[in-house]
Amino acid sequence: MSEQHHPHQQRQPAPLFAEGGSRFYDQDQDDSFPQGGGRPSRGGKPAGRRKKSKKSKGTDILYNIAIGIFALIFLVCAGLLGKRFLDDRAMESEMADLHALISEPSDQGTTGGEGDTVETNAQKFARLVELNPDFVGWISIEGTNVDFPVMQSAVENRDFYLRHNFQGEYDDYGVPYLDADCVLAGEGASNNLVIYGHHMKSGTMFGSLTNYKQASYYEEHPTIEFDTLYGDGTYEVFAAFPIDIVNDPFPYNTYQNMDEETFNTFVDEVKRRSSVDSGITPVYGDQLLTLSTCEYSVGNGRFVVCARKVD
Repeated sequence: MSEQHHPHQQRQPAPLFAEGGSRFYDQDQDDSFPQGGGRPSRGGKPAGRRKKSKKSKGTDILYNIAIGIFALIFLVCAGLLGKRFLDDRAMESEMADLHALISEPSDQGTTGGEGDTVETNAQKFARLVELNPDFVGWISIEGTNVDFPVMQSAVENRDFYLRHNFQGEYDDYGVPYLDADCVLAGEGASNNLVIYGHHMKSGTMFGSLTNYKQASYYEEHPTIEFDTLYGDGTYEVFAAFPIDIVNDPFPYNTYQNMDEETFNTFVDEVKRRSSVDSGITPVYGDQLLTLSTCEYSVGNGRFVVCARKVD
């Protein structure tokens, strides 16, 4: 007798897995699933642990080497930047200490006929000269980081302070120095004083001079103070220009002791090259000041700022 279903008996749904649990329920009919158990694999092939090819292993090694090299470069660059920062701060601290040695008018001086205190610059800078007899003056540009002593060495060692500090110790920063052929005072005084200084890439020393390429910078910093052992001096900038010292035949730093014709030639040449129009034209008899530093837009570049003394 055949089995009869009860009218209220519900049919049970088929299980997701057949007896034995060997068949996976593939709801999206993806043939890539294995039918005999185990993990799915790509392309319908049984999954298994793949072995890395030699090419893949070689790529990983090269990748790790590259990462190591980049990490090393980063650490070296960070170290150099950190050292430069510390060197800049040390240099600034040294200059501040030297500046503090300049005597204020109330410190020392002589009494004039009317009872006024008259301080000579020899007294003003006495302590700096005592520390180093090569000291000849102090240069500054208000509102900039140019605020340094100026040195002058003998002709046979004219560039000594290019790589030596105020104390005469080796130093990449050096210290600004007056050209050895320049004469500060007396009958043979030069009518153009040429001062050299490094252009550090951090902008220190004479690095800020290249900003005179911009008219706005010139308008904000139109004067230079250069006080020497023989008197104080204020100079107004009348020209500023970059020059390639190899390809440009103008030897700007040789114009120091000039007759009238040579003086006028010098003024014409620097004004013709100038990045700014100051409206100022020096005349023979004016005392000139020329600052020179490196300029990196060309391989042999210099940047030159010229000024005349204000009476």
